[in-house]
Amino acid sequence: MDRRTFLSLSGAATAGAFVDVAFARTIAQQPVLESMLETTKVPGIAVAGIVDGKPFQKAGGAREAGGKNRITVDTVFAAASLSKPVFAWAVRDLVKDGKLALDKPLGDYLDLGLTGDARRITAAHVLTHSTGLPNWRFQPNVALATDFAPGARWQYSGEGIVLLQRTVEKISGQPIAAFMKERVLQPMGMASSTFAWTPDLQSRAATGHDRNGAAIERALAFYERRNFETLDKAGLRGESATYDQIAAAYEKAGTPMLAVGMSPNMAGSLQTTAADFGKFLQRVLADTAARPDDFKPRIDVNRHIAWTLGLGVDRSLGAPAYFQWGDGPGFKNFAWVQPARKTALVFLTNGDRGAALYAWVLRQLLREDPAALYWI
Repeated sequence: MDRRTFLSLSGAATAGAFVDVAFARTIAQQPVLESMLETTKVPGIAVAGIVDGKPFQKAGGAREAGGKNRITVDTVFAAASLSKPVFAWAVRDLVKDGKLALDKPLGDYLDLGLTGDARRITAAHVLTHSTGLPNWRFQPNVALATDFAPGARWQYSGEGIVLLQRTVEKISGQPIAAFMKERVLQPMGMASSTFAWTPDLQSRAATGHDRNGAAIERALAFYERRNFETLDKAGLRGESATYDQIAAAYEKAGTPMLAVGMSPNMAGSLQTTAADFGKFLQRVLADTAARPDDFKPRIDVNRHIAWTLGLGVDRSLGAPAYFQWGDGPGFKNFAWVQPARKTALVFLTNGDRGAALYAWVLRQLLREDPAALYWI
């Protein structure tokens, strides 16, 4: 089990402002996207960014199966693990500012209660998923321990992200959601995005659906609401609450706090729109040229896949491309940055078969078949 289990075709917003590029050739004569939504049993999808240097936006389907509210690029989705590269951006900025060292043990900044090899975990290990930690713990009071020495190999870990989240709070002196808003979301114009879920988001949000296209009661919003209620009883709000305050709220409620279920959570609590996340990915695209050392592969997963600071690296197409998936109950998302093609795209879907849908759309746009789509 991981966090994923725990927890009319529309065009551009402004007529003529966005060019559909290769995808337009595929769907020009018939509603192919709507047909694929029906085939995959995914109620809706939103895509935004740039393709071959040209702005691109596309959305189709419904926020909830059978409902009248259509998906647009401004519909709010649970980003799930697309949260991670946004957090990594802020961490890299702290490194650039000299406030955090990539290769310094996190335990040198604050007491994280780590023992053994875990005391050697650094920010670089966390951002490259080489801490040796499990993805998540699901039993309370289980000590956090590594499966191998940090840096030895790749192993996906949300627990590592939360350790770094706590470190960033210590360094910045701010609650993590407020820090992320000030450091990343506001400067990038991501006005519809937040790491701190609130009930009012539901009026603009997509509903998660299962593999048969039925709405899921326990989609990601279910767990966010449960966390919100725990904080609310303690007089807290996610945007202004620190990790320690959240832990105290759970203790007061008599509920064990597991990192997988807490929010704000830099591993998976981002709520965003395709329009907002597309802006972020275009900044990442520009950054691959401005700060190339930050995007060099740091640890190999296999012949085609590696990992750099906060992103996967796909080497199957010649020049490297960068990616991250987002996978939670009812939502399947994907981010793709391909500098050689001047392409940066986010795909947000509200169905458990969404990976098949976003993979199909990406192939239509690229006319290429990246290894990452098969590896995830």
